[in-house]
Amino acid sequence: MGIKQIAKLANVSIGTVDRVIHKRVGVSKETERKVLKIIEETGYVKNTTASRLKLASVKKIKIAILIPEIKNKWSYWKLPKKGTAEAVEELREMGVKVVYHEFSDSGSFADQRAAIFQKEYDGIVTVPFFGKECNVLLKLAKSKNIPVVFLDTEIPLEGGAYFIRQNSNIAGMVAGRLLHGLVGKDGRYFIVNILNDMGIQVNNKQREDGFRKFFKSINEELPVLTINHPLNEVFKVSKEMETWFKGDYRKGIFVTNSRAHLIPDLLKEYDVQNTFVLGFDLNKQNLKYLRNGKIDFLINQQPKYQGYAAIKSLFNFLTKQDASELNLDIPVEIIVKENIADV
Repeated sequence: MGIKQIAKLANVSIGTVDRVIHKRVGVSKETERKVLKIIEETGYVKNTTASRLKLASVKKIKIAILIPEIKNKWSYWKLPKKGTAEAVEELREMGVKVVYHEFSDSGSFADQRAAIFQKEYDGIVTVPFFGKECNVLLKLAKSKNIPVVFLDTEIPLEGGAYFIRQNSNIAGMVAGRLLHGLVGKDGRYFIVNILNDMGIQVNNKQREDGFRKFFKSINEELPVLTINHPLNEVFKVSKEMETWFKGDYRKGIFVTNSRAHLIPDLLKEYDVQNTFVLGFDLNKQNLKYLRNGKIDFLINQQPKYQGYAAIKSLFNFLTKQDASELNLDIPVEIIVKENIADV
């Protein structure tokens, strides 16, 4: 059933039906009621794809992507960017276009935010690294009726927000259970946080909290040492760490970000035995050590899919008013060397 058939049944013009569907003025209440009744009885559903194709040549859907700077080929942020690019390619005929903006700190985040609002965008994809600055962004976006989707991490923000991310607290609890299964109650545990220029990232702290929460949940007060290591410094073993590393007891090392690949060579250098390592993300360096057994587990938070899903969900919201996928909880996917081929 199309507009032409609806118009014929209602004995009105196609233009009148189109005005009713799009809630435009110029139609009497009686005619509007008649057309809406026929639409309800026939189960007519607007063909948004055809409508969007028709509009694509004259009205683009422009989405701003505001993410951290991509400084090297191993950068984590290449993956969500790649996901957004794949979604845009699929939606190219629909007139979808993205513009990338990158930041390095809260100041450049604010600068890029200002640049975004000087232009006309239909949607925004970003990450919630700076609570104060993100609240300003949300307030500005709300005033212009622009939907915003945050990737990677969830933090409390004013007025509510959409998040496509993995629950970092639950991921930390899963990490605790996995390492506990190998190390047991007689071993020792290490949490390694890699600090960038902004300090420890929020999701890394959430993972650490979840890790400790797991041990509380099983009523085991086990030794857990947190190591905060600056990203731009060579990873060295401190005297305290060296003391903990000694002994034949089992050791579990939980790296809260994508740098688990820093650990195996360090353990080899200091001849640390009976050690199990768990980290995040499937970059080539991590996968290399997973394959040779130097890393035992990787948790995949699917950053590429997060970027892809953000564009697709924004498109559905902007064209169909469907907000059902603007909030997504990415499952905690556990990767071991036996299932690398499946990812």
